[in-house]
Amino acid sequence: MKSLSKAERLAVERHRDWLAAQRERDVEITEALHDWKRTFSHMWRKERHTVMLAMQREDILRHKWIESEKHDRDLGAEAALDWIRQYAAPWRNWFERFEERHEDPAEENA
Repeated sequence: MKSLSKAERLAVERHRDWLAAQRERDVEITEALHDWKRTFSHMWRKERHTVMLAMQREDILRHKWIESEKHDRDLGAEAALDWIRQYAAPWRNWFERFEERHEDPAEENA
């Protein structure tokens, strides 16, 4: 579990709860981790990445619109690159914290 991100650990813990309900018995975290990696991790990571990119794109487009309005012209890729330089790293940190507080980022973005 040490090699997993905080979000992945939370997903494994939720998976353990789900497995315990399905199997009607307590499930050890190592058993849940093995099952999660074998059956759900790829799908979970793909969905997480898709949600992250959609949310990030929305932020970039908002930044592009605001900056273009300030300059009274469409800044296009210039504004997107500006967002990447200024906000990409802090945004990723925010997303990690956001994900810890919300079980399903897709629902928040809907």
